[in-house]
Amino acid sequence: MSATMQDTVKTRYVYDFGKLDRVPEGPCSAKVAASRLLSGDTFQTAKSTTTGPVLTGTHIHVAWLWKGRGTGSKLHSHPNEQFNYVVRGTLIADIDGQVFRVPAGSVVHIPAGMVHSHVSTPEEDVIFIAVKDTHHGITGPAYDGKHDGPRTLPGFGTNNNNEWPLGADGLPVPQSPRVNKEKIRYLYDIDRLDRVPEGPCSAKVTPRAYVSGKSSSFGAALTGERLQVGLIHKARGSGSKLHTHPNEQFNIVLQGTLQADIDGQTVLVPRQHAIHMPAGMVHSAVATAEEDVIFFVAKDTRHGLAGPPIDGIEDGPRYLPGFGPKKQS
Repeated sequence: MSATMQDTVKTRYVYDFGKLDRVPEGPCSAKVAASRLLSGDTFQTAKSTTTGPVLTGTHIHVAWLWKGRGTGSKLHSHPNEQFNYVVRGTLIADIDGQVFRVPAGSVVHIPAGMVHSHVSTPEEDVIFIAVKDTHHGITGPAYDGKHDGPRTLPGFGTNNNNEWPLGADGLPVPQSPRVNKEKIRYLYDIDRLDRVPEGPCSAKVTPRAYVSGKSSSFGAALTGERLQVGLIHKARGSGSKLHTHPNEQFNIVLQGTLQADIDGQTVLVPRQHAIHMPAGMVHSAVATAEEDVIFFVAKDTRHGLAGPPIDGIEDGPRYLPGFGPKKQS
């Protein structure tokens, strides 16, 4: 690695979502908004129960968010694109005249300007990762113009005007405006995307495969107008060679620990942490020896999902000692 672990770093690139109840001290690579209710001061004056910290780079917002069971956001829209990856629980989405469940491990895509809503199911709270481009902030205005509390399922709210009625199938009734004549796919089971789904999709689907010849990264990706996201696996002890790309990147670790080499620092990125790679920054990330790593990656679309190695040679992944291919004797 380019440097040993340091107690004090010039710039912070790694962020612990569990401790972002305040802005970290010292210089940070991204702007940090401490954990809070995103769309108002109180549940009574907000349009949603969505709560959590937000990291903002040059082109991307990334947030680790919570919605209490049976509650969520009123119908709203915003001029930036959005991808949500559900970490725990199940969201109910209302978009383009469709209502569907978004279970853990799935991604829902919201194109820019699309009226939509997400509410947690009655069974449990939801934790999800939200990714948006920075053409707008992290929230958008309510469709009815009123910030008078969140949308709720029957029995979970105090404002009857915001109660979402159920249909005969047990799901809430669609209330978002129908935009497209044909039914568009907005829901993606990203860890099982071994082929492009049939029918029209809101995002371009890249099925699961190795991302490049310089890394052990393996997974599927979704590409929208301004954002691309993926669910990536790295086998333990392996990862990417030092490389760079002209687009910004955030990795949010869901399992295991990444060991990253960035800006002359070697840093660890465990579960529920994000690492930020500003555009053009040379970096590398390898799974530690203990276990495989799974992470959710977000990049802007000014470049593809992979960047070239700095030595110009795509001759396989970077390995920790003892994990590379055995040499033939």
